Amino acid sequence: MAATAVRVFGRPITQGTRTQRAQAAKNYQNADGKLDQVLQASIHSQKAAAGGANAATVSTTLGRIYNATGDPVTYVTAYDWEGKMIGQYPVNIQNGQWAIFEHVGTRGSNRQGSIGALVYNIQECCDSIIAWNNPWNRKNTAYCEMNDPGYYDDPTVRDAFLEKLKASGTECQASFEGYATKVSIDAEGNTPTFSAIFYLDI
Repeated sequence: MAATAVRVFGRPITQGTRTQRAQAAKNYQNADGKLDQVLQASIHSQKAAAGGANAATVSTTLGRIYNATGDPVTYVTAYDWEGKMIGQYPVNIQNGQWAIFEHVGTRGSNRQGSIGALVYNIQECCDSIIAWNNPWNRKNTAYCEMNDPGYYDDPTVRDAFLEKLKASGTECQASFEGYATKVSIDAEGNTPTFSAIFYLDI
């Protein structure tokens, strides 16, 4: 995996109780223009994907993640069913921060879409898995689940999760142990935006 700078936006929100920190992060997702910066970076990536050598020949998923749990969330692992990550995934996302990534399929006679998942740990309390299904020239879907730490290490669980992802719609929500996750993806197109937010379920 190439060593590129991880793109994380926004100053961490660290003052107050966990509930106060989480509420502040959820209410001020564009504080200091951080969401505007994310959107500009996403637009730049979309233009690059549309105008590059892979134009019209490869699926590219533009992901953005927001943390409003009141505490940091930590990267656990990733699953690439089709395609691969460009660079590296955000490892630590502080409360009140956005992070972005790109996941691309392959072109040629064995062309594949961009289908993957990320697992993040929230306070060693639970794991949240967020996933996107951006197949070539077919409907895009998004799916998420939450469970005990380490639950998604089981290959049989991952296989079942992939089937749920493919059968899902463009939005999904999950909650577990006082935390929640919400994901969404653009319904059409080969360069959709995938969005995920982790938050305190209050």
